[in-house]
Amino acid sequence: MDLGKKFEAFFKKNWIDTVPESFIYRLNDQMSGYMGSSNISDFICYKKPELFLIECKAHAGNTFPFSAFRQYEDLSHWSDLEGVHPGVILWLYDHDVILWIPIKTFMKLKSEDKKSFNIKYLGNPDYENVIIPTKKLRTFLDGDYSVLIDYYKEK
Repeated sequence: MDLGKKFEAFFKKNWIDTVPESFIYRLNDQMSGYMGSSNISDFICYKKPELFLIECKAHAGNTFPFSAFRQYEDLSHWSDLEGVHPGVILWLYDHDVILWIPIKTFMKLKSEDKKSFNIKYLGNPDYENVIIPTKKLRTFLDGDYSVLIDYYKEK
């Protein structure tokens, strides 16, 4: 199992542990891409009244390139639906940081002709993102995803 798949398993466990009374469903990867089919995201998560369409990504370095984000178009389609939050849970493992990047942030970056999300955008209000509180384990990080529920309650 590669690092990205292991991260997805950690994400699912952490969501269950930190977002009580919620729903999480893993969409199985479509390996064949038959007839251009693909899943909208890795996970569908729900905690009343918020629905999250979450793509999990693990990436090295300081940037996450759009070329590594196949689901951009599918997730963009749902960007304006009230109560639906499409985006990416990104683990930048060289920096021991996990963050939530809403699809609208990627849309803004693309409109500015940027090719990636850079770690220098962390906490920058011009490029909406949420740092997930974590605890370092040997390789992975335990994340507290309840911060996403709180984040959208305050909006």
